[in-house]
This record gives sequence, structure tokens and C-alpha cells, in this order.
Amino acid sequence: MTPTTRFTQSSPHFRIAAARRMLYRAGLDSQIGGHISLRVPGEEAFWVTPFQYFDETLPEHVSKVGFDLRVIEPGTLPASPGINFHASVMMARPDVNCVIHTHTRNISTLATTRRKFGVYYVYGSMFADLVTEFVDDPSLTPDKEGAAIAAALGQNKVALMPHHGAVHVGETLEFTTIETMVFDLACEYQLAAITAGGEPMDPATAHSYREAYYKYGFREQMWRANFRRLQRSDPDLFASAVAEA
Repeated sequence: MTPTTRFTQSSPHFRIAAARRMLYRAGLDSQIGGHISLRVPGEEAFWVTPFQYFDETLPEHVSKVGFDLRVIEPGTLPASPGINFHASVMMARPDVNCVIHTHTRNISTLATTRRKFGVYYVYGSMFADLVTEFVDDPSLTPDKEGAAIAAALGQNKVALMPHHGAVHVGETLEFTTIETMVFDLACEYQLAAITAGGEPMDPATAHSYREAYYKYGFREQMWRANFRRLQRSDPDLFASAVAEA
């Protein structure tokens, strides 16, 4: 694509850029190291973001990359080189259409404590029994690292990475973005609650809350609310889009 390529607001490129900016506005920036990927329907490929701060992202920066890590459609900025595990996770998990990697403060701090994630805040119920851990191993080659992350993730939503950050997965870009935001908040509450001597929510109550959030469309409404906020805070993003046909 060229610097003059324009995208509609429903395009995957625009939605990915919007997701990155939502994360930034919620305090989840990851300097230039985090990335978001979205599976290309019907292809062994995904769209993915480059090295940059989250609030910089425009649709034109997003690249299309094959599961073999070959760049199929380059963006105006090169795709991040640290994306091998996105392909590995998508190949291992047909139910996963979006992968988000972050280095956020609250998530990274909790990961470094090596404590098990607990539901200390009601929104954390969405992750009850769905958080695992992956410990970085510098001896692994990129292809083996990707397979190791996918294996550690299993059927969970989040893999905490001590001294690093986390990998988040989900069925849609919108749901995964909101869940990443909520997970960071839940980690913040857990860290504070541990210091104050708080206790986690019991599993039965946590599962009940999770079902209610899914039933009443919490994630959909959160995406829409954050999208409305972006229209006010990030006019440059919306200026980059063209009207729907």
C-alpha cells in the first residue's frame, strides 16, 4: 500500500489502529514493543502492527503477514519482527482470531510476582481459571518460542510473562481489546488488594459474574463506548478514514 491509501472505519486496518489507541488511552501503552494481530478470514495470514507507540498507529501502518512470516501486503511501516508467536497461537487455536501482546505496568508487575491471578475485582471474573504463565527462554529460536508460547497458553485467555508482560487471545479484535483493558485493571486491583490483605472472590461467584457479563453484552458496550471516546480524543485517526460505500 502507499502512504495515500485510505481505509473505511470497518476495515481491519482501521479497527486495529483504533484498538491500539484505546489501549493507549486506557493507560496500556507498551512503548514500541507491544503488538496486535487479527486473523485474515480464509487465509493462513494475519494483519499486524509495527514497532511504534500505540497512539501513533494509523491504518496504513498495518501489514498483512503469512503464518510463514512472509510479508504479503506491507504497511507503510515494517511489521514488528517479534510476531512469530502470533502465527503459532493462531495455528494451534482455530478459535482465536486476535492476539494482543502488551508490556503494561499493572500486568507486568503482577506477572513478575509469580502470583497466580485471582479475582479481586468483579471484572476479573472474566478471567477466572483462564490465566496461565509463560517464562521467557532466551535459548529458544523464534519458531520454537512461538510453539512454546502456544503450548503454555493452552485453552486459556491470558499467558502472563514474568519480567515481561502478557499475551492475550480472543475470538474477535473488539472482545480481545476490551478484555486486555479489563485484565490490566483487574491486575491493578489484585496488587492493591494483596497489599491490603484482601481475599479473592470465590470461584462460583466469579463464574456467575462472567456469565452475566457475556449475557448482557459488556464487551460490546465497552468497545462502543471507547470508540465514541476515540472520536473526541484522536481526530487524526478518523481523518485517515474514508466514508463507507
